[in-house]
Amino acid sequence: MGLRVGEVRLEKWSPQWQEDFKAEEQNLLNIFGSLATNIQHIGSTSVKDLDAKPIIDIAVGLESLSEFEKVRQFFEQLSQYSIKVDNDLGEILIRKGSESERTHFIHVMESKGQRMEDSLKFRDVLRSNSQIRNEYCKLKYLLASKYPNDRESYTAGKSAFIKQALRNN
Repeated sequence: MGLRVGEVRLEKWSPQWQEDFKAEEQNLLNIFGSLATNIQHIGSTSVKDLDAKPIIDIAVGLESLSEFEKVRQFFEQLSQYSIKVDNDLGEILIRKGSESERTHFIHVMESKGQRMEDSLKFRDVLRSNSQIRNEYCKLKYLLASKYPNDRESYTAGKSAFIKQALRNN
C-alpha cells in the first residue's frame, strides 16, 4: 500500500484496504477523542470491486474546523503525519506516510458541512450503482494512463464526473 507523491497507479480492489482503514480509524479515535463526531472510510478504496490508488481516504467530521487546533500539535509531533496547509476544499488534509510512500489521506471537515455530505454521498452512489462505478473506473484508468506522474491533473480530470454523479443521484 502507498504511493510516492504525485504518482498515479491503480490497483485491483483489496479487502485489506478495509483492515487498513480500521487500524487507522483507531489511531484517529485515540487522537481526536470526542472531538470526532464521525469517522468514515471514503474514496475508491472504500468501494468494493472498484480499482483505486492504494491510499486510504478517511473523512473525520468535527463540529467546526476550528476544533482541529485542539489536536494539531499531536499530528505535528508524530513524524508519520504532515498537514497540508494550503487546502481550500473546506477541509484540513493530513497525509500519512513519507513522500516516497503516502498511505493515507485524512480529510478533516465539518461533520454537517457540504464537503462531508458530498464525500459520503459519492461513496454511497459508487457502492450502490454498478453502472456509475464501472464508468468511473474506466475514467480513472484513462486519466491514470494520461497522467501517471501528475496526481493534480488526474484528480481534476475526475471532477466533472463526480459533480454530475452528485447532481443526478
